[in-house]
Amino acid sequence: MRVAALILGLTLAACGFKPLYEAGGSSAEMQAQLSGVEVGPIADRLGQIMRNRLVARLNAGTKPNYRLDVVLTQSSETFGVRPDTATTQEQLTLVADIQLIKFGEEEPVIRQSLRARSSFDVVLSDFATVSQREDTAQRLALDLAERIHRRLALHFTQEADAEPATP
Repeated sequence: MRVAALILGLTLAACGFKPLYEAGGSSAEMQAQLSGVEVGPIADRLGQIMRNRLVARLNAGTKPNYRLDVVLTQSSETFGVRPDTATTQEQLTLVADIQLIKFGEEEPVIRQSLRARSSFDVVLSDFATVSQREDTAQRLALDLAERIHRRLALHFTQEADAEPATP
């Protein structure tokens, strides 16, 4: 088993595999790049939840080089109809349209749509259903914030790999 792990490790090292993060968290270079991202305001309560998570994950610095704009769109679809025409499930979809803009430039560096989806049971209690809907929406917003963070980290890694090495 140890030999197989060693061979796998050597194979990954030989193919140029490089982890996005170090074992203890982000590297210092990555952290410096991510802290240079200013997160713009995001509308509504879900936007506030997402923005707070992004600011905490990015460790926003004092001198930003980039601005991240996010527009959230929420939609729901009901399905699973009972004989009395009441729905039994609801699917909630949250779409985050993101743009990363470098200060001093007009064109976005990143323009992408990220989507998260989850469903929950619709129960007889209206309070329980509303509570489930809000909880599901919050979890989706936090999930999208983590995915946006990873997307930014991937962009900065690719940008660093594309730059020529200075002698």
